[in-house]
Amino acid sequence: MNAFPQHGLSKDSILSGLADARSRDLTADGRAFAFIYDAGQETRELAREAFASCMSINGLDPTAYPSARAIERGLVKACLALMNAPEGALGTCTSGGTESVMLAVKAARDFARKTRPEVTAPKMLLPVTAHACFHKAAHYLGVEVVSVEVGDDFRASVADARGKMSRDVILVVGSAPSYAHGVVDPIPELAALAAEHGTLMHVDACVGGLVLPFLREAGVEVPPFDFQVPGVTSVSMDLHKYGFAPKGSSMLLVKSRALRDAHYFACATWTGYTVVNSTTLGSKSLAAAGAALAVVQHLGREGYVTLARAMWSATQHLVGVVEARPELRLLAKPHMNLFAFTTTEGDVFELADRLTARGWHVQPTYGFGNSPAHIHLTLDPSNAPSAARFGADLEASLADLPNRMELPPEALGMLAALEGDQDGDGDGDGAGLDPAMLMGALGVTDGMLPNQSAHIHRILNAASPALREKLVVLFVGELFA
Repeated sequence: MNAFPQHGLSKDSILSGLADARSRDLTADGRAFAFIYDAGQETRELAREAFASCMSINGLDPTAYPSARAIERGLVKACLALMNAPEGALGTCTSGGTESVMLAVKAARDFARKTRPEVTAPKMLLPVTAHACFHKAAHYLGVEVVSVEVGDDFRASVADARGKMSRDVILVVGSAPSYAHGVVDPIPELAALAAEHGTLMHVDACVGGLVLPFLREAGVEVPPFDFQVPGVTSVSMDLHKYGFAPKGSSMLLVKSRALRDAHYFACATWTGYTVVNSTTLGSKSLAAAGAALAVVQHLGREGYVTLARAMWSATQHLVGVVEARPELRLLAKPHMNLFAFTTTEGDVFELADRLTARGWHVQPTYGFGNSPAHIHLTLDPSNAPSAARFGADLEASLADLPNRMELPPEALGMLAALEGDQDGDGDGDGAGLDPAMLMGALGVTDGMLPNQSAHIHRILNAASPALREKLVVLFVGELFA
């Protein structure tokens, strides 16, 4: 597509080009077990219409666009009720879970600056299973991550958190649930620890915030995680995941106005108008938020309970398939509809390739800490009806599965060379690496991984976390070169 043609193109030509660009994207066809959160055609069409109707709203100034205030207050009210928030709790619509988390960390940092000025090197206690966006927030905001280990059940170790608590900790974090394993951290114990030391407690419910309450209504036992837990001071939850809204809609809820004020930004030290931003954005589209409000009102609590029940039933079926096969191992009993499993002897990346060959999209994930390389599955209303077919194909793919494969010598040599140039200054053996040549050698063409990607996953799994980061930066940078 020529993005800036000399002469304007026709509507049909433009839309045809966009359709062609999207032709290889993942779709909600029931065969994708990652990235897709879809509640069906009727909900999708409503969201699309609501999104389009709200495209002109700019949340930069809600006095000029009062609809921004109406939409945001409606969504906040719904989410506060869902999280059993106390009187005085408030919320802010954000562009996604990453922004919600960044604002939660900023609020903790700035609140500590005001109330605990003796803290000059702020830290947060972060389970190793917490989402990567917390590390991003820490990097951007100058907060040190103190890693908290997890047990065999992949829930945060309260004992380890207690041992690492210090006067400089401004925030304790727990997940509801963690993305990789689908388990809820021991929120009451973590929150009690935070309260005991006079610090804040954030619950990352970006994945579970719009599922766990409805599973509870459906009669499923759900660990406590929301504002009913004493000591919880903020909660993040994504509307564009299991709220089934278009991308770009999340929520940060805080227990008090003082915490919300701490993530605001205001500036009067320039020659233009005085700026106040509730999020990291200035101009702020309300299109996704408007669509989210439309979907919430359309589905209602009953609709969400029905969808949660269906997703949970499909999850239990697939967990049963995994647990019944000696060749597979469930990493943790999930508290909601996402989970991880690995192989006991066979090559997990070869298994992922076999599932791809059968038309399924799954998410191979690399080893870190006590979490081995595994396959992650996210269930949503679009793939839940396909659980039985997927389970059958998973079992069939285990036939004659080869044992875990070692990297060939040339791949080990490449990793050794790249590890020698970790600082990127060109002094190591990895200097002069050509990303295009590397991607070509690995079979990556036109930005797409080959259908048989096990060799790529084995290389990344064998690399150190620092080298993985370097390689994926090279990869994504090359995609947009």
